[in-house]
Amino acid sequence: MDGNKIEHKNILYVNDFNWIGGVETYVHEMLKKYSDLDIAVVYKTAHPEQLKRIRKYCKTYKHTDQKIVCDLCIINYDTSIINYITPTIWAQNLKEGDPRGIYQGIHADYDNPYYITHGFKPPTDPRIKGYIAITKHIQDTFTSVSGIPKDKIIQIYNPLTIEKKDRALILISATRLTPEKGSKRMEELQKALDNTGVEYVWFIFTDSEHEISSPNVVYMKPTMDIGRWLDLADYLVQLSDTEGLSYSINEMLYRNKPVIVTPLHYLDELGIKDGVNCYILEKDCSNVYDIAKKITKIPKFKFKQLEDTYDKLLIKSKSHYKPQETKVQLKCTFFLGFDDVVEGRHIKNGEIIEVDEYRAQELLSFKGCFEIARR
Repeated sequence: MDGNKIEHKNILYVNDFNWIGGVETYVHEMLKKYSDLDIAVVYKTAHPEQLKRIRKYCKTYKHTDQKIVCDLCIINYDTSIINYITPTIWAQNLKEGDPRGIYQGIHADYDNPYYITHGFKPPTDPRIKGYIAITKHIQDTFTSVSGIPKDKIIQIYNPLTIEKKDRALILISATRLTPEKGSKRMEELQKALDNTGVEYVWFIFTDSEHEISSPNVVYMKPTMDIGRWLDLADYLVQLSDTEGLSYSINEMLYRNKPVIVTPLHYLDELGIKDGVNCYILEKDCSNVYDIAKKITKIPKFKFKQLEDTYDKLLIKSKSHYKPQETKVQLKCTFFLGFDDVVEGRHIKNGEIIEVDEYRAQELLSFKGCFEIARR
């Protein structure tokens, strides 16, 4: 192998191969579809995970001034690489009908005001045979922003093939991250899932300190409407020392969806059985890796819902309650303003807000902070 020369029929060149990005996806999709051809990727800098991904399909080369010998090269905005591409495929050296050449991919809408306002212009070079516009809009507008003749601009949509893959698991917890609620067990489960290579995302709704650190764990503010999230989830995770009768566990089971729990004393009473409608994590976490290995096997079941009998206890009577509809305007009178934890914002001194009567009574109870502006 000549270390001073890179030689393939087709070359894709990306100067900066970032961790994420549309151009990076484009290269990956090109290779997935056309890896049966003699094709290689040349780059100047690259994220190692991107290189690992595309090396399944082709050879990659870090460019350190090697000569590039190819029949076709697709470059991006870094036209300096042309100096290293063999001159036999420079545009001025090609005869009409020669299929070889250097092409530049145009992946941005340079006609957009953002690019115009910031003075971004697409780099061009007379050695380029053609410019590949990824949409018809870019093809139609590229001449006006670049000066390149229309007959040198071709339109090719980016390739995209959708692979059928197992969906990543979605876990939900709605709990305090305190010892009795199982925060340490949650951390052990997270480590086991990460170490086992399980694809998952774990949404934790809590107002506690964020003690569990993992790129797969997402902290969310507490919500009184957790049901819409449980509808999305594959598992509810509640790893408490003890529970009287956990609502979140029941809310998940009532949806005929499994839970991951500790061996709570009432599980048998409710028909909650390991491997049937739940996975039970021992309190010492001795079986945490067993659960991590089988978690992708999601139990299917029909849960028998519990029946309450409060209708036999409560006194039969008619409700006289009418929801408050009257609005009250309050003026903030505290010189520093007021941090409203209900609305999640700061109310400035002198600002007038409109609330219902119950909320007005609550705010007026903070002496010196509010006064009635108008009913």
